[in-house]
Amino acid sequence: MEAVLYKITLWSFFAAMISHFVGVVPEERSRSAKTFMLLAYLFVLAGFVSLTTILASRWISQNRVPISSSYEYLSVLAWCVSITYFLVMYKLRSAFIGACLSPGLFLAIVFAGLYPRSLEMTLVPALQSYWLQIHVTLTIVGEAAFALAFVAGILYLVKNCNWQELGPAVKRKSLLYLVFALAAGLALVQVLRIAGVVLEGLSGWKAFVVMLGGGFLIAVPVFIILWRKGIGENTANFGGLLFALSILSLLISGMSLGSYQNRHQQEMDKLVQNVQAVDELSGLLDTPEGKLAPEKWQEYLQSRNQRLGLIASLEELQAKLKRSVTREDAAVLLAGSDLLSELTFPLSLGEIRQERHNLAQDIQNLEQITGMTGLPVAGTALHMLRSRMIDNYNRLSAADLLPQESGREGAFLGYMVLFAVPLFIILYYLARAVQGKIPELETLDTLAYRTVSLGFPIFTFGALISGAIWAHYAWGKWWSNDPKEMGSLIVWLTFLIYLHARYVRRWSGNQAAVAAILGFLFAMLSFVGNSVLSGLHAYG
Repeated sequence: MEAVLYKITLWSFFAAMISHFVGVVPEERSRSAKTFMLLAYLFVLAGFVSLTTILASRWISQNRVPISSSYEYLSVLAWCVSITYFLVMYKLRSAFIGACLSPGLFLAIVFAGLYPRSLEMTLVPALQSYWLQIHVTLTIVGEAAFALAFVAGILYLVKNCNWQELGPAVKRKSLLYLVFALAAGLALVQVLRIAGVVLEGLSGWKAFVVMLGGGFLIAVPVFIILWRKGIGENTANFGGLLFALSILSLLISGMSLGSYQNRHQQEMDKLVQNVQAVDELSGLLDTPEGKLAPEKWQEYLQSRNQRLGLIASLEELQAKLKRSVTREDAAVLLAGSDLLSELTFPLSLGEIRQERHNLAQDIQNLEQITGMTGLPVAGTALHMLRSRMIDNYNRLSAADLLPQESGREGAFLGYMVLFAVPLFIILYYLARAVQGKIPELETLDTLAYRTVSLGFPIFTFGALISGAIWAHYAWGKWWSNDPKEMGSLIVWLTFLIYLHARYVRRWSGNQAAVAAILGFLFAMLSFVGNSVLSGLHAYG
């Protein structure tokens, strides 16, 4: 049932996005524009209802707020952005802002669908707390407000560009500086490559992509310096437009590429786990040509489940102690088990949880393989299955966009740049065509300020204060230098500077718009970093 509701949500938000895009073409007050605006509103409403049904059913099934996995997190974020959409449409009656929010709804559901949708009926002890609900829920609400401020900031910079005063010399110099900065960056990376400092073992297309990513990092500050020094004062706010479109195109490119790479990596990781499961089953055979009897398999499965139960008991013990578990703490609990000698003590909650996750995944893979082969299973059948899995892994590995070892980050950035270039060109010509339909600058500036003013205290209490309290009860410490914690702190500091500067220095215009854009950008990078990097917040 949830799979059907997910598809309804996905295609409803997609239809709303298309309806909004078509609706901004005619005059805003025309009959056709109003018709498409109404259609888009109804499609968002249909997606909102189906998404609400998904979240409600998961809430009832799990007997808790559905916010413990990446799929649930993004789904709740999309739900909150939907509420924001309805408020904006009711208060401002702006079809254009609605058209800018609708792609965010669609992409949030797309990205959510790339994560596992399985129900977690029993949470680890650290997550069994009402502080989790307060922490995550308020963080999502704050980020939904920041998303609206991000949209308002992008639109402000696009609206503020004066195309009538923008001379061809400014555009020509901007392109020239960009080409020069990128060429300088590529040249420096090539020199380092010849010297053997970077890109060892890479050649061909992948080496070029990695060079492009490294060259881009060098080119950005070089371009900014050249542009500020060489363009002069009469820029017609062209720099703000370039910044907004660059951030938007890179964000779309990066999120899309990250989603593809995440799905590709999941397939490769699953094959590795299945090969390990086949090897584990092969180890139970008396001889390589022998057969695994059902009785022996059930005995082995029971021993693995008993081991899983002991690790779950360690989690409960850690929750009571509120500190790392030492060998002395676990001596009675693990008496007679090999775990006491195999585990490396002291064990933090994250280490215990990782051990539990690995073992549960191992059991699931073993059951999946025995379900595929049936019992009794011969060693020759397991060997053939293993060979097919390795062939599939090699095929996927050869098709991977990123290098398997060094240079993955540079290659990712390089592909981001490659995909962002056509996006930027499309957005550049689209910006001038739709500039007249964007709401007035004062409206956008006020909208960004009010949404940040609303979202900041909610985010402060949700992400930082309640998060620290929950961390203290769950892990025994207020702060862990976790990637997600550091990302949230950077987001909080960015919007603190934004509000302080607006109040004390009377910031407005381009400076305030840039700060609002950067704040939400850091929030998205925090989420992506939490998904890619290991940490206490990486629940899957």
